Amino acid sequence: RRYLQPDITVIYPGGRKRIIDSKVSLTAYVRYAESETEEQKLLAEKDHILSVKKHIEELSVKCYQDYAKSLDFVMMFIPNEPAYIVAMRCDPNLWDYAYRKRILLINPTNLMASLKVVADLWKREHQSQNALEIARRGALLYDEFAGLDEVLQAIGKNVEKTQKSYDRAIS
Repeated sequence: RRYLQPDITVIYPGGRKRIIDSKVSLTAYVRYAESETEEQKLLAEKDHILSVKKHIEELSVKCYQDYAKSLDFVMMFIPNEPAYIVAMRCDPNLWDYAYRKRILLINPTNLMASLKVVADLWKREHQSQNALEIARRGALLYDEFAGLDEVLQAIGKNVEKTQKSYDRAIS
């Protein structure tokens, strides 16, 4: 098994982790931004999409999510907002393409919100597990009380029989 070193590991309470990779090449995007003709721009756009897709492929085979207590996805952080926007505009299916490969494309605008959503989801999952445990223990207590009720009724009947026998003996 090879050693994997993610760029960023966000550790949440309870030891859960969110892995963020930010090694996206922006060379093609820089060419796009510096393009002087429409032809140069179109060529750079295509190269930018290919570069992002290549990184998605490389990241998906690393399977970081299999090495950490994490959700099923790794976040691929594109640190340049305009580069993210150009990629999404040029290939509207890019986000779905990454998602199918267990990669979430993240930009500076939605990074913190995404991390917060993950934390909230894990918190709700923990609360649901606690609620299930409370319900399980409640059912056990109910069963115990139901059993206790049966025993107390039997004791009551025996006390009643004993009282009748005592009364007969006294009379």
